[in-house]
Amino acid sequence: MRIVMLFCLCLVVMGTTTAQEAPPASISPALQTYLETLEEITVGIRGLAALEPVALEFPTRDELLDYLTQQLDEALDEETVTQAMAFYTAFDFLPADLDLRATYLELYGQQVAGFYDTETRQMNVILISGESPGDTLPLLEQITFVHEYVHALQDQHFGLEAYLESGEVLENDDRALAMLALVEGDATLVMNTYTLRVAEENPTGALLQLLLGGLQAGNLTLPPGIPPIIAAELLFPYEAGQVFVEALFLAEGDWSRVDAAYADPPQSTEHILHPQKYLDGEMPVAVTLADNPLFPASTWSEVRQGVLGEFYLRQYLDTQLGAQQANQAAAGWGGDRYRVYRHQETGAQGWELRLVWDSPAEQTEFMAAYGEFMALRFPDGRTVGDCRERDQATLCATADADGVLLTLTPAGGVARR
Repeated sequence: MRIVMLFCLCLVVMGTTTAQEAPPASISPALQTYLETLEEITVGIRGLAALEPVALEFPTRDELLDYLTQQLDEALDEETVTQAMAFYTAFDFLPADLDLRATYLELYGQQVAGFYDTETRQMNVILISGESPGDTLPLLEQITFVHEYVHALQDQHFGLEAYLESGEVLENDDRALAMLALVEGDATLVMNTYTLRVAEENPTGALLQLLLGGLQAGNLTLPPGIPPIIAAELLFPYEAGQVFVEALFLAEGDWSRVDAAYADPPQSTEHILHPQKYLDGEMPVAVTLADNPLFPASTWSEVRQGVLGEFYLRQYLDTQLGAQQANQAAAGWGGDRYRVYRHQETGAQGWELRLVWDSPAEQTEFMAAYGEFMALRFPDGRTVGDCRERDQATLCATADADGVLLTLTPAGGVARR
């Protein structure tokens, strides 16, 4: 369950800072002219005209941390953290004692180079030096500026706040991540196009500026100790999103298909990972879960339910199988639904996941891989029928013509029966 905040590594955020219509006093006339040139270049690359001026600030790193702290305090209330951790721990992503808020603050605090606020329509660029801006920007800040200016253009043309905060998006984490990947992939493609142009003009100088800037900012690598799932969630919209947007651009040879995607957005991370499925109009299957006798309401409470999606299915399988086998096993995902439960007396956690596949062959391939997964997940357990069990937990996988049902319960033989 990704905590969605829009920032540049570059990011877009929903926030509460104060917008300004006039350029800040710290921006000199020379810098203003320079920034207008950057805006023109960005408009030329992206093919979206600016409909109105965009407010700009250069917050310090300390001001950024204050802003992030405020945002995380609002986003990560007790209920949100409880549901998020139920999801993360159920699928072996995070240990139960991890401080989720502190993890996000450390990661964003070190990696964010800029952000766009959809509420105030203000873009923010962090100066690596921490000083007031001069008459030009170093290359790293130029790149950040271009990325965030694309978000401003997206917002003016497509309305990012409504796009990213609709009810159907907030209720489906997989869809939310896919829709975010369109936004960030779009800005990342433009940003990288600009970077390549600069590098072509001065290859050595551009490389040195990027390396020195990255070293000074300390963001060439992720902070040590960041859990793999959090890192994967952070990078997915930028990396996979750019590949997706490139595929849409190449489909028409211009930005028209990308622009149209904001009205007809990707519906799942499967679309992002396999752009042709989006272009072909292949939609995810809506999956429902019947009452499960393993988790009777008299003793179990539902904590979280939702759609796992191909991205999170890959990450879950990768906890045991490794990325290549996990990706191959998850390909062919057609749809899913999961529920996470907590035992009312013991506090023990269990879950069920119903998966459907694009073809019987892909379902068979998944079941073979999941058999290996179960043996690795419980190496000290025993296989009984469709289950792998040990004294305190049972993991089962059953397949039929309707798909696959996975369950994890601490109830031992109850799950097998």
